Amino acid sequence: MSSSVVIRPLEWLELPQYMNLRKSIEDEAEHLVVSRGERKETIVHVAAKMILTGERTRTLVAVENGQLVGYINTIFAKFKKLHGNAYLTMAVKNSHRGLGIGTQLLEAAENLAKTRDTRRMELEVLGNNTGAIKLYKKMGYTKEGTKKNAVKTESGFDDVIFMAKTLV
Repeated sequence: MSSSVVIRPLEWLELPQYMNLRKSIEDEAEHLVVSRGERKETIVHVAAKMILTGERTRTLVAVENGQLVGYINTIFAKFKKLHGNAYLTMAVKNSHRGLGIGTQLLEAAENLAKTRDTRRMELEVLGNNTGAIKLYKKMGYTKEGTKKNAVKTESGFDDVIFMAKTLV
């Protein structure tokens, strides 16, 4: 577990650093749906999304020595019948994987979700991302389904695995 890492909400002034973090993770990772250089969002676009989604989306960041090294987005359901559900997206820099940061991010997102009466957390992960799948299982997430050969990769195709956890 990385004790020098702090998990906290993303601050507005960190948007440029957050966007650089996402870009660097996308450039180094083969297990994401977005391809290297494919995301073309500007700071204005990301800021507008944060304003428009307001209370529905929360971004927590992992900070080490003033640098963002990971993040988790918690997207709360928009429609009444789905209230109580939240969808997660998460990434940690390659250099910081295996240090417990993913665990810390998930715990923080789940604690945040509980304050909003969320009962179910959902996520998707590529089948080749065995490290993430292991983490999610360790944290109590279970596989609910598979979309076979759904994502084109450099080596062929990969599955998208749907996972979820009921919060107690």
